[in-house]
Amino acid sequence: AIVGTRSNTDYGKTFTEALVKDLAAEGVVVVSGLAFGIDAIAHKASIKNGIPTIGVVGHGLNKIYPSQHAGLAKEMIAAGGGLLSEFFHNIKPDKHNFPLRNRIVAGMSDATILIETAVKGGSMITAKLADGYNRDVFAVPGRTTDKVSAGCNHLIKYNKAILLTDAAELLDVMGWKEKKTTPKKQRELFIELSPEEETVFKLLQAKEAAHIDEINAVSALSSSTVAAAILNLELQGIVQSQPGKMYKLA
Repeated sequence: AIVGTRSNTDYGKTFTEALVKDLAAEGVVVVSGLAFGIDAIAHKASIKNGIPTIGVVGHGLNKIYPSQHAGLAKEMIAAGGGLLSEFFHNIKPDKHNFPLRNRIVAGMSDATILIETAVKGGSMITAKLADGYNRDVFAVPGRTTDKVSAGCNHLIKYNKAILLTDAAELLDVMGWKEKKTTPKKQRELFIELSPEEETVFKLLQAKEAAHIDEINAVSALSSSTVAAAILNLELQGIVQSQPGKMYKLA
């Protein structure tokens, strides 16, 4: 998801357009809220670069809000994207609907990127929700004197978001970089594992990947024991961490 202020600066517009352009070859889908400002810029840049883009709206789908984006919405659909709403037909775009739709934006996205937002901006709600869903949150830093960057700077300062300066950083953190297909070395047989490590290993062996909470619940081990076992398995090259606190066998 790419979200941000309705009152963006040229800096925010330029960064958004460059970010989306650099992600065009990575097979991503861009999610936003069809609002003025950063949302609309992200949608338009996605269409321009051939990326499907989804607008999550805070009203029924019988109309488009803001009405100025009716044409943009049609372009999004024609380009392979679409609109999404949890609200019934004819529900008006009331103010309280938009914080509600933010949870869908956050929940359906692997990562949420904030590009220019005030400390009390609606995008801060999306960031908090995304963090609560164990999604990765990124924020683009801005000048300390810019009110529209105060929210992003705040999240970075208090370690609530990962500082983002370009698409390469996003791809690296999310593990989306195209990996060279080099033959895997056969895992050493008969590695001596502790009972706890073996429990985690067998659990991951039965699944493609598992969330840390699932490992804790299914293994019946304490969270500290699971954390220690996973760390040891990572050090031995047996387990790999994935975005969103997911783990899988290497």
